[in-house]
Amino acid sequence: MIPNIVFIALRYAFIGLLYVFLILVVRAIYRDIKTPDDSARPSRRRKKEQPQLVVITADRNVGAKYMLSDEINIGRAGSSDVLIDDTYASQQHARIYPHDDMYCVEDLGSTNGTYVNGRKISYPLELRVGDRIKIGKTVFEFRV
Repeated sequence: MIPNIVFIALRYAFIGLLYVFLILVVRAIYRDIKTPDDSARPSRRRKKEQPQLVVITADRNVGAKYMLSDEINIGRAGSSDVLIDDTYASQQHARIYPHDDMYCVEDLGSTNGTYVNGRKISYPLELRVGDRIKIGKTVFEFRV
């Protein structure tokens, strides 16, 4: 038979583990309540996470970066936010705009169309990181 002292030791060990578990739970709850949410706290990572268009293929300006904060228009017109010197691009070719927590690209009725990942789009399309947008001979990559 097992002596009583073993049962008493096991009982105290179990109660000790229960207290350690409760302390860890209370500590986790306290951290969740005490820590401000990410939107209230400035972060260095947040600046790097700003969406951008990067020119990856073009006659010139390869590597150019265009930060996205609001709606931008892409085309050959001088009033375009992103000016493309490409005869295959329309004056007002496409626009990229924020919608909820994402960005969308929309063709503005261009002659040669706007392509995302090799597919011609005919309606606004949600952009994902790494998507390639082709306007004329110019190819942009959407990055965050």
